[in-house]
Amino acid sequence: MSDQFVVNIEGENIVPEDLGRDGLKLLQHKDCYKLDTASVLLAWFASSFVRNGKPCEMLELGSGTGGVSLLASARSKNAHIDGVELVELAYKVFCENIKLNGLEDRITAYNCDLRELPAEIKNKAYDVVFMNPPFYDGTKGSVTDTSVKSLHESTARFSLQGGLEDFVRVQSLRTRTSGGYAVMCISPDRVPECFALYEKYKITPVRLLTVHANAGKPAFLALIAGKKGAPNAEFKVLAPLFINEEGSSALTKRAIHIYEEEHSDCFI
Repeated sequence: MSDQFVVNIEGENIVPEDLGRDGLKLLQHKDCYKLDTASVLLAWFASSFVRNGKPCEMLELGSGTGGVSLLASARSKNAHIDGVELVELAYKVFCENIKLNGLEDRITAYNCDLRELPAEIKNKAYDVVFMNPPFYDGTKGSVTDTSVKSLHESTARFSLQGGLEDFVRVQSLRTRTSGGYAVMCISPDRVPECFALYEKYKITPVRLLTVHANAGKPAFLALIAGKKGAPNAEFKVLAPLFINEEGSSALTKRAIHIYEEEHSDCFI
């Protein structure tokens, strides 16, 4: 693909960025939530609950411009992914990303509120439902924060149109009973709230992984997985993930494995 390849979306010329996996490219609009460390780790973690060689149905709630779904598709070649995005601009970019990468047969985007899903999704039960719900409930931080560049981004960061309970409720409804996995990333201080909601909506927590900048720092992210319809499933707290070596910007061996190597993790 030429470096001069440009896509125009609502007046902005966007040059695709290399996702660093399977030659995939990503378009990102300046007014939409950007792909970040949480996005990359969510794709890896969700894909770790996909059984190799067996057809798999995956659903992402709150897909943004589709970066996580793209990365999950590269890690899980046997999966079909449906992605739900409320913000029309982000949805348009998501559709362009699907076309750009020739993934029309493996990823389907939907522009809708997760609380009002279309029949195509309501009629399916998914093996893995993954999401990066808004980190803040509206009482912490501010939607007028100067770091939030647009309403599109504030919708992704704050619970303006669907709170954490809405996300978990829909996640539970759409996760296949007896073996389906519900996966999310969230701010560590909301883990107790997530576990309480999982109990309410009949999801049994099975894995917890905390992510730290380095060994001397507190967690800045938590990755959680639960199993639907499995009340006796075993819960494990995984070894913490440190992104950088302490006192250095160098990636740890484990972070390099996640970011750069082929997918071999399996937390099932």
